[in-house]
Amino acid sequence: MQGEPVARNEFSGSAHTVIQAHTIYGGIHFNDGRRPVTGLQLAGQLLLAACSVAAGASLFALRARHGGDASALPGSMLGPAAMALATLGVWLAVRAILRHRRSRVLWGDLSGPELNAAADRLASAVREQLGREERLRRLQDPAPIPVRWDTAAQDLIDHWENVTGGGPVDLGGRFEEIADVLDRVPSGRLVVLGPAGTGKSVLMVRLALDRLERRAPGERIPVILPLATWRPQAQPDLWEWAAELLGTRYASVATGTASARDIARELLRTGRLLPVLDGFDELPAAVRPQALRTLNGTLDRAAQIVLTSREGEYRDAAGEARVLTGAAAVSVRPLTLADLTACLSRTAAPSPRADSSWRQVLDPRTTDPARAARARILGEVLATPLMASLARKAYSDTGRDPAELLDPSRFPGPAAIEAHLLDQFVPATYDASLAAAGPGRQWDAEDAHRWLTFLARHARTLGTPEVTWWSLPRALPWPVRHAAVIAAMAMGLVALTPTGYNRPVEGPLGIGSPPLLAVAALFGIIAVIDDAVDTPQPRTLTTRGRIPLLLRRTAAVVPIAVFVVMAVTAADLRSSLYAVAPLVLLVGGAVWQDTADHALARSPRALLRSDRRTVLTLPGTRAFADSRHASAAALCLLSPLALFLSQQITTNYPPGVTPPAHREELVTGGDWSLVCLASTAALLLYGFAFSAWGKFAVARLWLAATGRLPWHLMEFLEDACQRGALRQSGGVLSFRHRTLQDRLAPPQPGPPTSTPVPDAPSPWQVIVPRLSPFVLCLMLPGLIITLNTPDDERYRSVPGACELLDQRLAARAIPRPEATTREPFSDGESRCYWSTDGEMMPRVDLVVTIGRAEAGQSAVQEAVMVFRGADTISGEHDGRRRSMLGLGQEAVWWRWDGGGQVLVRQDNVVLNMDMHGPAADTRLPAFAEEVLHRALTKARRSN
Repeated sequence: MQGEPVARNEFSGSAHTVIQAHTIYGGIHFNDGRRPVTGLQLAGQLLLAACSVAAGASLFALRARHGGDASALPGSMLGPAAMALATLGVWLAVRAILRHRRSRVLWGDLSGPELNAAADRLASAVREQLGREERLRRLQDPAPIPVRWDTAAQDLIDHWENVTGGGPVDLGGRFEEIADVLDRVPSGRLVVLGPAGTGKSVLMVRLALDRLERRAPGERIPVILPLATWRPQAQPDLWEWAAELLGTRYASVATGTASARDIARELLRTGRLLPVLDGFDELPAAVRPQALRTLNGTLDRAAQIVLTSREGEYRDAAGEARVLTGAAAVSVRPLTLADLTACLSRTAAPSPRADSSWRQVLDPRTTDPARAARARILGEVLATPLMASLARKAYSDTGRDPAELLDPSRFPGPAAIEAHLLDQFVPATYDASLAAAGPGRQWDAEDAHRWLTFLARHARTLGTPEVTWWSLPRALPWPVRHAAVIAAMAMGLVALTPTGYNRPVEGPLGIGSPPLLAVAALFGIIAVIDDAVDTPQPRTLTTRGRIPLLLRRTAAVVPIAVFVVMAVTAADLRSSLYAVAPLVLLVGGAVWQDTADHALARSPRALLRSDRRTVLTLPGTRAFADSRHASAAALCLLSPLALFLSQQITTNYPPGVTPPAHREELVTGGDWSLVCLASTAALLLYGFAFSAWGKFAVARLWLAATGRLPWHLMEFLEDACQRGALRQSGGVLSFRHRTLQDRLAPPQPGPPTSTPVPDAPSPWQVIVPRLSPFVLCLMLPGLIITLNTPDDERYRSVPGACELLDQRLAARAIPRPEATTREPFSDGESRCYWSTDGEMMPRVDLVVTIGRAEAGQSAVQEAVMVFRGADTISGEHDGRRRSMLGLGQEAVWWRWDGGGQVLVRQDNVVLNMDMHGPAADTRLPAFAEEVLHRALTKARRSN
């Protein structure tokens, strides 16, 4: 009797662990180290979010019960804490729901219909891309090159029992039969071998299109993956690399809860894709055996795969590892003379001279033995589809006479003919007569050769066969590449000019308050370092699935921003909303853009327009798409925020304190104009600098000015595709013939042990940008103090009272003065009392007070309140007469019998001078004016 199935079994081990089971119930899930989010965990996280929202609501109620009194520290923190807790709760809830839905993708919990719908979208995208590529390659113009193949040697094929379950099968065929040949292999695994230029890549395009045309719902989707872009040192997991590549190329398959990469990973895992790995021989020789071992170790029994390679490289790798398990192999044959003659004759224009036609040139049947030998050599050279297409381009499309290829003095051997065809490709393609006859811009052949050579070398430097406009900035010198970021940082520093670069450096509890200049410069430098590592991808405007992402991003930003602003505005919610709204709009605007789908793009120009439209439609938001960039760009908002807070603090006087009648505005219209213009320019420059279009604009100007590329670059690239020098695959370009690329940019000699990653960032270049959010959190307390401290300390220090009212000056007021009190500055106040012979009368007193700007306290307001307090106390005595004086910004003169008092305020400095004695009431104003003159002359003004 059969036992009950086990509900759950868990196995652990390495990637090469083998598990044998008699019967498997249910599905198989592979754990990559991440844990799924269960329903119980979701409920717990939602409960925690609800508690956070409830705590925030309770604090709001408590603050409302106390009338919103923000005079004390606990009262001032209730509002920010309540807002932070409420927003944190919303963020936790959104995050929990999205993580739970996303884990369904990561853990294979998507339903069949959902994955099938994603597979259908991917199939449509692949079909559209390959159909366009077929047309651009002119594979059907006028007819495809008759590529043929035979079954490969037995040492390149796995045991036939592993391939077919029985004996060998005949796998020979021709171009249009490639899909049928794959169907003859029961294992679904095929290796296509052949020398360079034999048409293996073209065969893969035909295979994918044929499979897509006959594909029934639920069948595998062929996806061509160029192995040359795989970096085994950086990404040992081949299938993770494949998922990342598919996610980048086909970004349109993403949904609101799962990225294109996650969906591609799940489609690969569930066997809904047929990977076509093109260019196994383009991997470094040292990693090819390991690549075969990885394939053999990761493919399950039902997995299907197609691999292309040169035969020698595959044989060498299989000798160290083993052939691809369960895979049959075919070898592409050279073109027969009859096929070659028929193909080239159909491509050539009808010629009145029969002896100059391809049929006559390639016919070895002639009475001249030397000519017959040369015709056979030429036929051998043109036996590959690559050389045949080059010959068509150089002679059939231009009308030149191919008979010159039989000249033994010019072409002594096959290598000379191959080199000639490769060298003649560019001059023939950009022939002046063809340019004059055709529409569009005319390109000089020498200039075109120089520009194509640069593109070939640049692609080789990057270690990829692709030519993309967004990778061109990698060819610029360091200062030019980061010019836009440096300009943005400079504009951000200019915006800080009206707010003051120097601020108090000591806050409550000894917390340092960093100058805004240091903060902006620090994060600007971090942005430059990060810009050196990052290569931005083209982006496009999108609305699909943006609402959850909008909630997630803004919910993460709003608690911090609201807490900071409410803390520095004494829990003023209205002011906080005014200040936080621009940041929320910028962060939210970055959500409505996503990485553009390279494969579905109509052309590179369409990708460029899409990225430019995104930057211009949502100006300044590109920098907020990444937290590392956002830390620097968000600091551009510090200048207007500092002005706003300074204006709020310095214009709103406490109840009962009368503002001065004539007061100098700390924030002027000119300050606002400069700050707004400079901050806006800095934000726009940051958005421009962090975009693919912005970097390309700088690269285009520099490369054109140095002569390495034309001024009309996109027009040249499109024309090169039409002429056949380049080929287009969606928004990505590559050389139509890899041999031509190697001819323009020969590989550097050296041991082929590894392929270095170009411009590999150093560890500090990777670590420093990632630390920027943590650095910002560490600087947050000091930053709050800085923003909450108005820069209105016009006078940073003044001489002490006894230095201003010295003995010589006191002797002019009273006889034989002696100092009875000498108090240096303490808590912003200094005192000095003089009297005759140390007696009580007559005497002259001076108290000097200097207002200090502190967190939430204006220096001028403090001086005004000292002035008002002393004026009020003087008015409480009977018999005193008050009059105004024309000293400082405001001054009063109190007189009584036998004495007088003068109060003078200039900005944040207050002088309080008393005099008792004969004629004191008449001499006091002159003494006060002289003391004020001394004080302001010797005072140290701020910058």
